[in-house]
Amino acid sequence: MKHLKHGAILWLLLGMLAWAGGAPHAWAHGGGTVHVAGEVAGPYKVTVWVAPNTVEAGKTLHFTVAVVQDESNEPVLDAQVLLDVLAAGTDTAVLSGPATTAQAVNKLFYEADFVAPAASGTYSVQAYVSGPEGEGTVSFDLTVEPAGRSNLLLWGLGGILLIAGLGVFLARRSEKARTAD
Repeated sequence: MKHLKHGAILWLLLGMLAWAGGAPHAWAHGGGTVHVAGEVAGPYKVTVWVAPNTVEAGKTLHFTVAVVQDESNEPVLDAQVLLDVLAAGTDTAVLSGPATTAQAVNKLFYEADFVAPAASGTYSVQAYVSGPEGEGTVSFDLTVEPAGRSNLLLWGLGGILLIAGLGVFLARRSEKARTAD
């Protein structure tokens, strides 16, 4: 029974380690920080989320865009959404591309993935929406922080040390139990 209990604890710890390492990638789709909330853009209302919450230079940058009818709040599923990330104070796009429902986990949204600009600073993001009812634009500022170092290696080493320590602990405990008998 004790071995079963220790095995369950080991699997629980391994599961938690795997979850902690993979969760940020899973959270990228359809979540993040709201930068524009129901802002009118021509005949539409637009909401834009950005993930991760803290955007780091040179790392994944994910946009989720919701487009609805201005009056009825009905989702607009046949629009074209173009995202431009502009260098501060210029009209120069450092990133540009479509957000589509094909890339979206939830087909009511338009999504796009980019690699964030390599330089930290404040950028202007413009979302252009064009559909059967007309077109419109929303814009907002996006702060890109300097890239932090990746902790994936540290998590991996920590996990290995944890498993090794747990193995030593269980082996000693088992040894003591045998000598006590």
